[in-house]
Amino acid sequence: MRKFMPLFILLLIVMLTGCNSSSSSTTGSSGKSDNASAGSKVTDSNKPKRIAFFSSAASNNYLQTAITHAEKTAKDLGMKLDVFDGQFDPLVQLNQIQNAITSGKYDGFVVEANDGNLVCKILTEDAPKAGIAVAAIDIELCGVQDNAPKGVLSFVSGQGLVVYKDIMQKIIKDNPEGGKIAVIGGPATGSNYINMMQAVKSELTSQSNWNLAGEFATDYTANKAYQVAQNVLQANPDLDVIFSNYSGMTVGVVEAVKSANRKNVKIYDFGGDQWSFKSVENGDIQQTVIMLPKEEVQRGLEALHDHFNGKEVKKFYNLTQEEILPGTPYVEKDNIKEFKAKGLPEY
Repeated sequence: MRKFMPLFILLLIVMLTGCNSSSSSTTGSSGKSDNASAGSKVTDSNKPKRIAFFSSAASNNYLQTAITHAEKTAKDLGMKLDVFDGQFDPLVQLNQIQNAITSGKYDGFVVEANDGNLVCKILTEDAPKAGIAVAAIDIELCGVQDNAPKGVLSFVSGQGLVVYKDIMQKIIKDNPEGGKIAVIGGPATGSNYINMMQAVKSELTSQSNWNLAGEFATDYTANKAYQVAQNVLQANPDLDVIFSNYSGMTVGVVEAVKSANRKNVKIYDFGGDQWSFKSVENGDIQQTVIMLPKEEVQRGLEALHDHFNGKEVKKFYNLTQEEILPGTPYVEKDNIKEFKAKGLPEY
């Protein structure tokens, strides 16, 4: 029996050596790791990419529509998606992003920032170094307008400075006699609020017959907007215009104006939801600007998907030029039928 023992041991050694010689490392879909600066991990090409979607919050219809569509889009693209509610709190969101990077679970991020400057470094440097590709939506990062900063794949938005300037020019044109305007926006740390106020001030600078009654940051809720608008109306009996940059908030503005019986105050809106469409038709608001929560988050996820598959990715997706629009994002009484014919609004 002993003379067969060496042969048995030899066979066992050969078997073990063969097992250990197989490589346990995998590569991306291109067969090699992508450029580290683009933020792509070396992963199994057959394994679904895991994506973290950092939503600014989940407390209104716009955001909920985006989250629902993000889940659908991710499924269609074969991705696994985790959604994080940023609660309109920059520090909460920063902590969420830090934890997601540390976890090592994610291949990509879609980020709707609460403060584009606070999360600038972590998204443009830390995430790419960890092999995570980043697409930003809605809120600008690092103060870069209408573009993705270095280290970020793509930026998707329809609320750039140019859009807000167009709205102000429309207000001025509609009211050639001038007047007094109050501006009500969302959180002051967001680029949408910053762009709005920059546009208001720059356009009013050359208008000697216009005065700014005040600028007011809120939490995008109707209740808060109602309180702000009520106070502004009481303090400014000569107020002519209120500009609100979210339809869910403008609901409160309209109610405050009606409660104060100030029929002479014109209201301009940004949001383009079902309520605002009806309000344009019945004359409660002068204009709304369409927002596309579905296309916004979808373009962000598609940018990651294309990147993972070695395709070229646009640095900036301008939602005001989406094919679903009838050539303009500005909804008024005389063109609202064109938007409806396109199946809008979408939330």
